[in-house]
Amino acid sequence: MDSGLKREIEEKVLSGSRLSFDDGMALYGTDEVAWLGELAHEVRTRRFSDKATFAVTDGGPQVAEIPGEEPRHWVEHLLRLREQQDETGDLQVFVPGRHQQDSGRSAPTGVEALKMFAVSRLLLDNVDHVTCSLAAHGVATSQLALHYGADDLEASAETTRDDLVDLIRDSGFTPVERDGRYEVVAEYEGPDPMLREEPQLMTF
Repeated sequence: MDSGLKREIEEKVLSGSRLSFDDGMALYGTDEVAWLGELAHEVRTRRFSDKATFAVTDGGPQVAEIPGEEPRHWVEHLLRLREQQDETGDLQVFVPGRHQQDSGRSAPTGVEALKMFAVSRLLLDNVDHVTCSLAAHGVATSQLALHYGADDLEASAETTRDDLVDLIRDSGFTPVERDGRYEVVAEYEGPDPMLREEPQLMTF
C-alpha cells in the first residue's frame, strides 16, 4: 500500500469517517498486518477501553458470519451488512469465520483470520460487537484477535469460565462476563500491568 493511501485511511479511521469498498480491498490486501491491527485496535479501544466480554454458553441476539470466499466477496458482504444495519439496526454481533470449516472451505490461516477481524471492525462501524469463536480459531489466534478488533470471545465446548477469564487476562484485557443479551454479569480483575505483554504476531 502506498504511503498516500495509507495516510488517507488512517485519517478516515481517526476521524470516524466511513471506509469505502476500495479502502476495504486495500486493507485486506496490505502486507502491513501489524499496522492494520493497530488501526482496528484503536477503534476497538475507543469503544470498549481494555474490556473484553465472554459468555460461557451460546445464544443471544442476531448474529452474522462472514463467508469464506475471496477478499472482494468479504468486503462486499461486510458493506451489505453495514447498509442493512443502517436500515434495521437489528444486528448486534458479527462473527468472522465461525463456520468456514463446516462449510467445506479451507480454514483461514492465522494471519488471514486476523485480517478478517481487523477489517470487520473497521468497516462495520454500526455493529457493536466483533466476536471471535474459540472453536473456530483456537486459543492463540483468539488471544491475538482481541488486539485486532475483536471485543468478545465465544466459548468452545471444552472451555470453562475460569479458562476464559485467564485467556482474556493473559491477553492484557479485563474479563467481563455477559449474558446472551450482552448485559454484564460480572467483571473480573484485570491483568497485572507489570506482567502485561502484547501477543506477538504469528509469521506468514
